[in-house]
Amino acid sequence: MALLFIDGCDHYDPQALDPFGDPWLARGKAAYLSPQATRIPGRRPSSYALRLPAGAGGGYVKNLEAGRTSLIVGAALRVAPFDNTGEEPVLLGVRDASAQVAHLVKLGEDGRLKLYRRQYGYDQPISTSVTTAPARGWHYVEMQVVQGTSNGTLNVRVNGVLAITLSAQNTTQGGGPLLTAFVGAVPGEYCRVTTDVDDLYLADTSGTINNTFLGDVRVDALQAQANGALNQWTVEGAASAWEAVSDGDEATAIRAATAGLRQTFDVEALPAMTTPAIHGVQVTLLARKTDAGTGRVRALVASGAQMAVSSDINLQEQLAWHTALFERNPNGNVQWTEAAFNAAEFGLESA
Repeated sequence: MALLFIDGCDHYDPQALDPFGDPWLARGKAAYLSPQATRIPGRRPSSYALRLPAGAGGGYVKNLEAGRTSLIVGAALRVAPFDNTGEEPVLLGVRDASAQVAHLVKLGEDGRLKLYRRQYGYDQPISTSVTTAPARGWHYVEMQVVQGTSNGTLNVRVNGVLAITLSAQNTTQGGGPLLTAFVGAVPGEYCRVTTDVDDLYLADTSGTINNTFLGDVRVDALQAQANGALNQWTVEGAASAWEAVSDGDEATAIRAATAGLRQTFDVEALPAMTTPAIHGVQVTLLARKTDAGTGRVRALVASGAQMAVSSDINLQEQLAWHTALFERNPNGNVQWTEAAFNAAEFGLESA
C-alpha cells in the first residue's frame, strides 16, 4: 500500500462538546488537533475545512500505525497574512519514531517555500524555492521525504510545480523510521500564523500505485443513503441502519453483540466530475465499545462478488472516528473506477 490516510475535514466539527463541556477532539481523525481549531467553509461549495488559529493550541498531527522509510504529505493550505518578524509559519512536516522532527516546510515572508532540517533543537535551512505561495490564497503543498544516510531525497511541490528537489541527502536524523506528519505547527509548539487546512493525504513510495505525488486532490465525505445487502447489526432508535448512522444523532446507533456480524450500506454517489481518478476509498467509522474488555470492529467493502475487510480496529470507551483505507477495488484487485465505486457497498464487521 502506498496511500495511507486521507482527511477532507467535512465530517466532524471540532467544536462539538464532550460530556465535560470541552471540545471533543477525539471526533477528529487526527492524533492531535488544536483545541482552538474550528470548522470553516472549505475550498469547494458545500464542503468544510479546518482553521488552526495562531497561538499556543498547536496544529494538526497524524501518527501512523507503523514507521515508514518514506513519507509523502500533501494538503491544501491557506495562510493568513503575517508580519515580517522572523517567525515564519510552518506549513507541514514529518518527524521520526523518536519524536524528532526530520524535515519541515515553512512559508517565507516573500511567499517562497523554505525547507528546513531540525537538528539539536534548531531549524537548519536547506533550500528555498523560487516558486511562491502567497498568503491569503489556497495552495496545494506536498513534501516527499525518502530516508537515507547519504542517498536520501527531499522534494517539495506547490500547486503541482516542483519547487525544491534535493538528492544525496542524509535524511535519517538517526531516529528511526518516519511516524508522524503535521500541519500548521510542529507537535507541541504554537501555531505561528492562522492556517486553514483541507484535503489532506499521506502516502509512501512503496507499492505500484499512489507511490509518488498525487497532486491537488479532493477528499469527499459520502454518507450512507440506504441499507446494503448485509443487515446483521441491531438498529437502535431509528427505522433503519442507514438512518441511524447518517443522521448525526447519537441517540440512534447500530450495535453488534457477537463477533462476525456484518452490515453494509449503499453510499452517496461521487460528485459530478470529468473523468475522476480515484486514488483510494477510506471507510470512516464513529464507534465505541459498550462493555468491559476489548472491543473490535473491521471496516468492510463489498464490490461485485468480492469482499474485503480491514485489520482489526480497537475501540475506546468514548466515541471516536476510526478509519480504514482500501486502495484497490477487491473485485479484481484493480484501481477504483467511478462506476465500481458507485456500485459498491461499504460497512463494518464485528470482531
